[in-house]
Amino acid sequence: MAIPEPILFCWSGGKDSALALYTLLQQQQFRVAALLTTVTELYDRISMHGVRRELLLQQADSIGLPLHEVLIPPQCVNPIYEARMEQALRVFYDRGVRKVAFGDIFLEDLRAYRETNLARIGMTALFP
Repeated sequence: MAIPEPILFCWSGGKDSALALYTLLQQQQFRVAALLTTVTELYDRISMHGVRRELLLQQADSIGLPLHEVLIPPQCVNPIYEARMEQALRVFYDRGVRKVAFGDIFLEDLRAYRETNLARIGMTALFP
């Protein structure tokens, strides 16, 4: 039996993210190494949906996966977002993770954006 490939899951705290994570957890070829979430500094909320950080911590605890938070400023511009995400992704790259999964509703431009940014550091995207 093959060893499951470690992947990182970008967690937004929303229903689409939960469904995608559930789908991945059912697949034996992957092992979700951690959840990665952007949190807006000062607001202390998940950047994507505005979910309070307190609830984010409860979600990660109930799922039973480690949580890696990427702190970004309010009204974050792309260069700062991309630099902080790259720094976080490199932590996992150094641990052998080469794939990052997303629970986005399928949007072609967002998919291309994610794939391009991940390719820069030798990672690929999954969209379960």
